Amino acid sequence: MDRRYFLCYSTITATLLLSGCEEHTPQEEQPKQKVASSEKKDIKRTETKPFTQELKIPEEISFSKTKKAKFSSQKSLVQIYTDKPTEVLTFRGMLPNPTIRIKRGENFDLEFTNRLPQPTIIHWHGLIVPSVMDGHPKDVIPANKTKHYHYKVDQSAGTFWYHTHPHARTGKEIYHGLSGFYIIEDDEEKRLNLPSGEFDLPLSIQDRRFDENRKLFYKDKEVPQDNNGVLGDVILVNATPFPYKNVKNRKYRLRILNSSSVRTYNLAFDGIEEFALIATDAGLLEAPLMVKNVIVSVAERIDIVIDFKDKRIGDTVTLKNLGFKEVSNLKLHPKYPDFDAKMDIMQFHISEKAEDTSSLPAKLVHIPRMKASEAVRTRTITMEMIAGGLWTLNRKPYDMYRIDERVKLGTTEIWELKNSVHMGHPFHMHGVRFQVLDRSGKIDFPTDKGWKDTVLVMPFETVRIIVKFTMPGLFLYHCHILEHEDQAMMANFFVER
Repeated sequence: MDRRYFLCYSTITATLLLSGCEEHTPQEEQPKQKVASSEKKDIKRTETKPFTQELKIPEEISFSKTKKAKFSSQKSLVQIYTDKPTEVLTFRGMLPNPTIRIKRGENFDLEFTNRLPQPTIIHWHGLIVPSVMDGHPKDVIPANKTKHYHYKVDQSAGTFWYHTHPHARTGKEIYHGLSGFYIIEDDEEKRLNLPSGEFDLPLSIQDRRFDENRKLFYKDKEVPQDNNGVLGDVILVNATPFPYKNVKNRKYRLRILNSSSVRTYNLAFDGIEEFALIATDAGLLEAPLMVKNVIVSVAERIDIVIDFKDKRIGDTVTLKNLGFKEVSNLKLHPKYPDFDAKMDIMQFHISEKAEDTSSLPAKLVHIPRMKASEAVRTRTITMEMIAGGLWTLNRKPYDMYRIDERVKLGTTEIWELKNSVHMGHPFHMHGVRFQVLDRSGKIDFPTDKGWKDTVLVMPFETVRIIVKFTMPGLFLYHCHILEHEDQAMMANFFVER
C-alpha cells in the first residue's frame, strides 16, 4: 500500500505486546507479556492503488418478492482484485453476500446448508428472534447438514447484519467472508421519504491482509498480538478494495457497518464538512443529528444522510478514517496500521446531475426512553484479561453450557459494563435492544442517543445500559472484537418465563 494513504503514528504510550492463548489455565496472577519475534520474515504484499475499482453493490433478497431463500456456506473463488482470484467463504458463491431486505410483519424463511468441513451457525445480529433461531454456538450445524430458519420479523426498521457464530472460529469465518446486511423496513420509516432505491447504499467496512498472490491471511502464529485483534492494511468496502462510487449531486443514505475484526473507525469526509446521523444499531434516532465525524466500533452500524448537492460534476468526496488512538494503548501487529492510523477508505465521484425528491425530516421517530427507576436490578459485567493473556467477562472463560446470568421475562435491568484494561471493547447482547444511560468517560458518543445492541466501552470506563427482556430463552453477551469472543470473552444469559 502506498504510504501516503496511511499516516501511522508512533506515539502510543503503552508498548505492551500482550498475547492470548486458549490453552492456558486462568490463575490468580498478573498476565505475562510476550513480544513479537524480531527474526520473522515479512509476508510479501503487492501494491494496491486506491479508487481504481468500482464499489460492488450486494444483490438483494427481498421477502416481499420471495417466500423462501437458500444459503450454503462454501469455499469460493471471487475477484476481489481484477488480476487474480481470491479464495474466500461465501453463502451463495460470491462476495459481497446478499443483502436481506424484509418488512416488519413478514416471515423470514431460509434453508441453510453447511458445506464447510467444520460445524457452523448463522447469527442474525440485532434481531430479536426465538433463541432456537438466534444462532447460539451450541446449535452449530455439522458439515453437509441443513438448518431451517423461520421466524416473524417484529421490530422497528433498521440496519442489521448476519454472520456465522461458531465458537472459536467466528473471527476467521467472518474474516474470510461470511457476513452480510439484513435490512428491516416499516411503514413509519417509509413515510419519512428518506433517500431510497439506488440512493440507499449499504457499506460494509473491513480491514484485511493480502499476500502477493491476492490470498487472504488471518492470524500470524509468530505474532501473538494477533490474538488481541487482527488489523489489516487493505480496506474493503463491500468486498472491494479502496473503491470508488459514481454518484449524483443529491442526497444519499449510507448504511455503514463496521465488520472488521478489531479496528474502530472515526469516520469523516474530505469535501463535505457535515452530514446527518439518522440511525444507530437498532433503528432511527428521534431527529437527525448533524456531525462532522462519528466513531463506529466493531459490529456497530450507523445510517447517515450525506448531500452532494453543492458538488460539481467531476468533484470527488473521500470517506476517511481519522484514527482513534484513545480506543487502545495496546499495540497489536507491528506491521499494520494501528488504531491511530489515518486511512482513506473510498471515494465518491460526482458524475451526474439529478433532481432530489427525497427528504430529511426534522423529526424522525419517537423513542420511548426507559428510566433507571424502572429497573428491578443492576448487574455488573467486568471486562478484563486474566493470567495467561485470556480475555474474559467477570474473570470466567466462556463455557457454552454454563448459565452466567438469569433474568425474568418482561423485566427491565441496568447492566453496568466496567472495562478494567487499556483497550476498548464493543459489548454486544443477543436477543435484546438497549439504551445507554450514561458513561463515566469524557468522550461524547452521538450514537448513544439511539437504540443499541452493541456499545463501545472505552479503556477504564464504565457504561450503564438499560434493557428490557422480551424474548425467552438462552442468549449470548460478549465482546465483539472477534478474536476476544473467540477466545473466552463471552457468556450466556437465560431469560426465564
